[in-house]
Amino acid sequence: MSKDLTNSSIDRQNILNNPYALAEIEKAAGIQRIPFEGKTVLLKEQVATFFEVTTRTINNYIEKSGDELRQNGYEVLRGNRLKQLELSLGGQSDHESDFVTKTTTLGVFGFRAFLNLDMLVSESE
Repeated sequence: MSKDLTNSSIDRQNILNNPYALAEIEKAAGIQRIPFEGKTVLLKEQVATFFEVTTRTINNYIEKSGDELRQNGYEVLRGNRLKQLELSLGGQSDHESDFVTKTTTLGVFGFRAFLNLDMLVSESE
């Protein structure tokens, strides 16, 4: 019998704390991430596109499960850290990098937070 990851934060954490599982899932996901502060992150817009939902849906999950997502690497960048992310985007000319230059705060997901959100979003159609 498979576990329902949408209802059990303990089961989600067990997966998120397994480095082997994370490495394998990261390879299989194949999503392009942004290098930032020695790790990689995804913008909220990238996450919404990947899951084929709106950013409003992502915001709803952040509101509902924000503590869990922050524990796993979701954070809101402001000020100098946001400027550093902008610099790390460098010469990219996609719409995500244009979005960064027009905002004062920006939510980003580390891979663990992205995967955590995946386990939560799976309850949506």
